[in-house]
Amino acid sequence: MKGTYYTIEAALAVLLVVSIFLLLFLAPQKNPEIDRANAKTSIYKGLETLDSKGSLREQALSNNATAIKNDLDDFLPFNIQISVAIYNKSFSNLTAEVADQPVDIVGVSYYIAGDVGNYTPKEIRVHGWGFE
Repeated sequence: MKGTYYTIEAALAVLLVVSIFLLLFLAPQKNPEIDRANAKTSIYKGLETLDSKGSLREQALSNNATAIKNDLDDFLPFNIQISVAIYNKSFSNLTAEVADQPVDIVGVSYYIAGDVGNYTPKEIRVHGWGFE
């Protein structure tokens, strides 16, 4: 009878240890809202950095969305894919539209007013996906 109690006690101890390890080392659930917010923040901070360097304004005024995309890729995590479009003050698109994606997309708008003595407002829209 004593051996049966020891066996049950050992089985319960093993079950308890295994369940503690599973709880501690299983990956936590991902929150898609936090992923979206982090992606938007990364894109916006990348645009801010490019603007502070002066290259964003120059490329936006010359309607060079491809150069903005290439420069912005250096500031983003490798899994985020982006598309850049530039609009003028009448909201007509000056570059290619973002292609429809079968995944969740976030959008970030960044505005510039032009250059010294040249009031040419532009909106830079960046769409990002692949952050899930």
